[in-house]
Amino acid sequence: MSDPEESAPGDLTEILAQEGIDPATLREVLAAVHPVDLAELLDDVDLDNRVRIFGVLDPDRAAQTLAAMPHDYKVELVDRMGEQRLSDVIDRMPDYAVADIIDHLPAHKEKSVLSRMEAERRDDVRQLREYPPNTAGGRMTRNFVTVPDTFTSGETIKAIQGAVDSHTVDFIYVVDDAGRLMGVISLPKLMIHEPEEPVAKFMRKEVTFVGPTVDQEEVAKLAQKYRLRAVPVVDSDMKMLGVVTLQDIIDVIKTEANEDIMKMAGADHVDPLRASLLVRLKARAPWLAAAMGLELGLAWIMKAYDGTIDARALAYFIPIIMAMGGNVGLQSSTTVVRGLATGDLGPGKLLRVVMSESRVGVALGCLAGAITGAMAWLMNLGDVQALLMAGIVTASMAISMSVAATMGAVTPIIIHRLKYDPAVASGPFITAINDVVNVTLYLTVAALLLAEAVPK
Repeated sequence: MSDPEESAPGDLTEILAQEGIDPATLREVLAAVHPVDLAELLDDVDLDNRVRIFGVLDPDRAAQTLAAMPHDYKVELVDRMGEQRLSDVIDRMPDYAVADIIDHLPAHKEKSVLSRMEAERRDDVRQLREYPPNTAGGRMTRNFVTVPDTFTSGETIKAIQGAVDSHTVDFIYVVDDAGRLMGVISLPKLMIHEPEEPVAKFMRKEVTFVGPTVDQEEVAKLAQKYRLRAVPVVDSDMKMLGVVTLQDIIDVIKTEANEDIMKMAGADHVDPLRASLLVRLKARAPWLAAAMGLELGLAWIMKAYDGTIDARALAYFIPIIMAMGGNVGLQSSTTVVRGLATGDLGPGKLLRVVMSESRVGVALGCLAGAITGAMAWLMNLGDVQALLMAGIVTASMAISMSVAATMGAVTPIIIHRLKYDPAVASGPFITAINDVVNVTLYLTVAALLLAEAVPK
């Protein structure tokens, strides 16, 4: 087994970019590079060089490299391949990856590539193309094994030998005469039973399955929850359509995690190295525009209190009130968004997590309020209103952090109930809401306490 560190020397990018390198030398250099590493290295060369490099790869390595490449680069490269070369490469790729590529081919090339496939595989690819790529049907592979529930252990072992790819034979699915899913057997379990023993006797009947239109994120959640290495996909009659494999589940978890992180920052899932400036602006501008609108509204709120309170003295503490409220709100929303994304927070736990985050907010608010209030007292030492200023800052900090923690927990839940992605709750939009609420609370508390302190 090659060491990934050794298979991707640092100067390989320069070697690949050399115009004068002959095909034989280039092929020899590429032989030492893992296909996944090669896919990454191709990011650093232009399209013409990618085409040249793919021209010297054997079909197996070309298929592995193409499967590991980013979608946009993959489509560009496929568009430059000849029809025969493309057919040779995709013949060695998983069905779902082939379906995704064919979806982006011109009509004449699509027809040509499909015509070169074996009839059985062509039907499998066509069935996969019926479903969006981010669903269980779009992610599944048709390369799986089913055996009748009347089979013995020995008959099942003979049935799987040479029948499927080794990556999809971890589980054997047992079906009845009508093809309906009845149970599942793991390969290790199959091997320990006597050849004459019926599979119906030791198969696991409690099978976790999904329909073809289920979102890929839900499939990944099921796999995580029940520790599954494969998830069968069935139709409305419980007939097997395909299997979402462990590798696909890992890819989904990685993709969804990346998307959530980007959304929590107020930027849609856009690759900064490949997306154009306009695309990146479109991804970020809406959330920042909404946040700016709320922050501008805050200026009007502060103006409304002008003349009613000692704004100059209170202004010193506005930044820390906003920052601490925003921080605790972000912590709470991140906790809830993570729980919703992983499925840890079911309907019965939502109220409990809100109450828990609220208690944390109250405790942190009281602690931070006491420290900030003491600083306010020291800053106004000698002033007749020093204690009053300290009380205003203490109360405002405690209240704002408590409210921010509660809002940070509640907002993602509300967005989730409205069938939107809760990850957006932690972006600039919710931060701006916290700023408006925190400063409004601060000024309101100040106005009320100062009004009470003025002799009637």
